Amino acid sequence: MVDREMDGMGIKKVACIGAGLIGQGWATVFSSKGYEVILQDLTDAILSRSLKKIGSNLLFLEANRFLRKGEARASLKRIKTSTSIAEAVRDADYVQESVLDNYAEKEKVFREMDAEAPDRAILASSSSGLMMTRIQKVTKKPGRCLLVHPCLPVHLIPLVEIVGGRETSSETVGAVYEWMRGLGKVPVILNQEVPGYIVNRLTAALVREAIDLVDKGIATPGDIDKAFCFGIGLRDPVIGPFLRMHLAGNGIEQFFKNYSESYRYRWETMETWTSIPDSASEKVIEGVREMEIVRTKAFEEIVSWRDQMLVKILKLIERTG
Repeated sequence: MVDREMDGMGIKKVACIGAGLIGQGWATVFSSKGYEVILQDLTDAILSRSLKKIGSNLLFLEANRFLRKGEARASLKRIKTSTSIAEAVRDADYVQESVLDNYAEKEKVFREMDAEAPDRAILASSSSGLMMTRIQKVTKKPGRCLLVHPCLPVHLIPLVEIVGGRETSSETVGAVYEWMRGLGKVPVILNQEVPGYIVNRLTAALVREAIDLVDKGIATPGDIDKAFCFGIGLRDPVIGPFLRMHLAGNGIEQFFKNYSESYRYRWETMETWTSIPDSASEKVIEGVREMEIVRTKAFEEIVSWRDQMLVKILKLIERTG
């Protein structure tokens, strides 16, 4: 558990604005690390459903020994709820916003958070691709505003992407980076803003090519998933694209000498569309529905299986360092 007095930021109370899937994940993380959390959303009914999911997340962490026995229940007790943004952020030291990912909604919420939160509070957005430079313009204290983008499921995947806007202070970025490390996250900092940040830009390139392969009838969604999982995916937990290039070329310099021409041939035949063709959508939907795991298991069963597999990978990484 994090020592809240030694986190370097004086954070004791956290507000989570938005209690959807991402907000639930953040509340799970913060409460499990010993922080008092206020979870906010529009209605008590939404909050009640969210608390049940958070409780399930915490029990999952405890069952898999990420938490000690009894800590799931204690963590859940640290979470209070509110339907008021003003009430939720009034005493917060750190605010994590996770509302709908569009500028109108983000700007509305940030304007209210900025007006109601203490001057000391850091205001972070979970946006998956918007620009903080635009969002922070609606605030009077833009220096404390930044993006902290997690990966789903938030309570299991350690990566977070930290992106400041044009007016975000370097102190805010640095402080959040260190705090996230203390929470057990693996933070990366983007030196400048770009739509989709790192993870979603890489994903977008992969997804476009996967969809195009299906649209052209080259392979089924099931076989493309197999090619990824038993090829690229087996390496991905331990090496990224640049280390992969270094190893494939027996040195990064040699990679460019050996493979630049080969990659040119590939890129020349790849699509560059920016809107998914209707024909592709239909083929992908049909192909995914025909995948064995989708045909034979309920959606929640697939989610549970994924999370159990993630636990095994995380435990292996933990053991091997």
